[in-house]
Amino acid sequence: MSALRRILKMLRPHSAWVVAAALAMAGVAIATVFMVFLIGPIFDTVLGAQLPIPGLVAPAGAAAGAHSRVAVEQLGFAKDLKAWFEGAKDSLRRFLPSDAIAILLLGFLSVLAKNVFTYFGHYAIYHAGLATIKDLRDRLMDRLLAQSAVYYQKQPSAVLMSRITNDVERITEVISDRLSDLVQDSFTVVGMVALVLSLNFRLAVAVLIGAPIFLWPIATFARKLRHRSHQSQERLGEMNSVVDEVLKGYRVVQAFGMEAFEAARFRESTRRHFRANLKARKVLALNAPVIEVIGAAGIMGLLLYAHRLISSGTMSTGAFASFLLGLYSLYTPIKRLTKVNMALQGAVAAGERVFAVIDEPVEVKDRPGAHALAGVSQGITFEGVSFAYEPDKPVLRGLDLVVPAGRALALVGASGAGKSTVAQLLPRFWDVQDGRIAIDGTDIRDLTLVSLRGSIGLVTQETVLFNTTVAANIAYGQSTVDPERLRACARAAFAEEFILEFPEGFDTVIGEAGTRLSGGQRQRIAVARALYKDPPILVLDEATSALDAEAEGIVQRAIENLMKGRTALIIAHRLATVRNADSIAVMEEGRVVEQGTHAELLARGGGYARLANLQGITE
Repeated sequence: MSALRRILKMLRPHSAWVVAAALAMAGVAIATVFMVFLIGPIFDTVLGAQLPIPGLVAPAGAAAGAHSRVAVEQLGFAKDLKAWFEGAKDSLRRFLPSDAIAILLLGFLSVLAKNVFTYFGHYAIYHAGLATIKDLRDRLMDRLLAQSAVYYQKQPSAVLMSRITNDVERITEVISDRLSDLVQDSFTVVGMVALVLSLNFRLAVAVLIGAPIFLWPIATFARKLRHRSHQSQERLGEMNSVVDEVLKGYRVVQAFGMEAFEAARFRESTRRHFRANLKARKVLALNAPVIEVIGAAGIMGLLLYAHRLISSGTMSTGAFASFLLGLYSLYTPIKRLTKVNMALQGAVAAGERVFAVIDEPVEVKDRPGAHALAGVSQGITFEGVSFAYEPDKPVLRGLDLVVPAGRALALVGASGAGKSTVAQLLPRFWDVQDGRIAIDGTDIRDLTLVSLRGSIGLVTQETVLFNTTVAANIAYGQSTVDPERLRACARAAFAEEFILEFPEGFDTVIGEAGTRLSGGQRQRIAVARALYKDPPILVLDEATSALDAEAEGIVQRAIENLMKGRTALIIAHRLATVRNADSIAVMEEGRVVEQGTHAELLARGGGYARLANLQGITE
C-alpha cells in the first residue's frame, strides 16, 4: 500500500470532519462564484453601466434586442444564477427602497456567507488533519517504545528524531493546509470555469485555448531561471570552498609564499560566479517585461473582442466585468493547486520514511503463551549463554552463572569482558543467541516483558532523569504516589536532605536530564527510584564509577540499603564497591574464569588478585 493511501486511510476515523469540511468548502465556492456573478448586476444596475455611452452606442436594432441576445448567449449555469439572483433580489426588494440596495445587500450577504463557510471549512479540515497527525505520531512513538536495543543500535537517534518531527511535519503540511487548498480550490475552479463558460461560451473557449500560448514564455523563463540559479549556486559553492581552504590553511599559504597564487585562484572563482550570476539576472530582468508585454497584448485582444460584443448588445458591460473577474479569480486557486502536487510529493517521501519505522518488526517481544513473573524464589541462572552484537564478533561465549535468590553476585573484569552485556540481557533489552537465561527455572523469553522488566530495578552509570519534579522521577512508572513512602525511599537513598533544601522540596522540577542536580544527587535519586519500585531483582551497572570519592561513599551506602533482601547483579570496575558481595565472578573474553568471595579470590592469586593489586587492595 502506498504511503499516500495509508495516510488517507488514517483519516477515516475523522471522516465526519472531512465531510463537514467538504460541504463548507463547497459553500465557499458557491458564495465566491455568486459574488463574481454579482459584479454584472452591480455594474449594470447599481453603477448604471448599461446606459448608452457616447462612442459606444450600438445600432438601434442591436440595442433594442440587447437583453434578448444576452439571454441567448448565456448558458444554463449563468441562467440558473440569474434566476436565483432575481428571486432573492425581489424578496429583499419588498423591504428595501431600491434594486441597487437589494443587490448591494446580496453582495454583503455573499461575502459574509463565504467567510463563515471559510472559517468552518478550515476549522473542520484542520481538526481532521491535525487529529490524524496526532494518531500518526502516537503510532510512531508506540512503535519506537516497543523496539529493542537491536533496532536502536542500527538507527541513529537524530534520524529517528527527524522522522517524528520533520517528516511528520511535512505530512502535516499536506494533510491539513494543502488538503484544504485541494478541496476548496477544486470546487472554486470548477465553479468559476462553469461561470465563465456560461457567461459567454465562445469568449471563454478563446481565452482558455489562448492561455497556454501566453503561459509558455512564463514556463520557459522559469525553467531557464532555475538552471541559471543552480549554476550560480554551484559557482558560489566553489568560491566558498576556496575561501574555506585559504582561511583554514593560511599558515601553509604564507609559509610557502602562495599568497599571489591563492589570490588568483580566488579571483578566477569570483569571475565564474559573476558570469553565472549575471546570466541568472539577465533572465530575471527579461522575465517581467516580456510577461507584461505578452499579457498586455492578450488583454488588448480580449478588450477588443469584448468591445464588439458590448457594442452589438450581445454582452453587457456588467456581464463582461463578471467574466473578467471570473478569469482573474481562477489564477490564485490554480496556482495553489499546482503547489499541492509539489507538497504532495514531499509528503509521500516523508510518509514512506515514517511508515518504514512503523513497519519495522519488533525483534524482542512476548512469545505466544508467555506468562507473568510472580517473583523470585530460587534464583537466576545463565546457562551456556552466547551473544554477539555483530556477526563473528562474540561478546559472551557459553557463559554459565547462578545468582541465588536474595543474594548479590558481582561481575568484575577488564573493559570489553562482557559484564554490561550480561546486565542488558537479563531485562531482555537484547535476546540471547544461544543458551538461555532462566528465573526460577523458567526461560525469561517465556515471561511477559511487562512482568519481567517490572521485576527488575536498574541503576546505571548514566543516570536517566526526566524534566519533571523530584517526586515524579522517584515514583516513575507507578500509577499512584504515596508521599510517606516517597520520603522513606528518599531517606534510605540519602537523598531526602538535599531534596528538602530546594524551596519546593519534592515538587522541584530538576531540569532536562536532571541538570539542576550534581552527579551524586542524580545517582541517589536513581537509587530512590529503584527503592520506590521495590523490585525483587536489582541490576547495578557501574552505578558509582563516575562519582568522586565523597559522592561514591554516600551512594554506596544508599545502594547497600537498596540491596537488602533482593537478588542483585552488580557490575563494577572498582573492586572496593563489591568486596561485600555474596559472590564475585571474574570475566575474561565473555566467560567466567574464576568465582568466589573477595577473600577466596584474593587467596587464589589469580585475575581478581591482579586487579585488586592494581587498585591498591591487599585484603
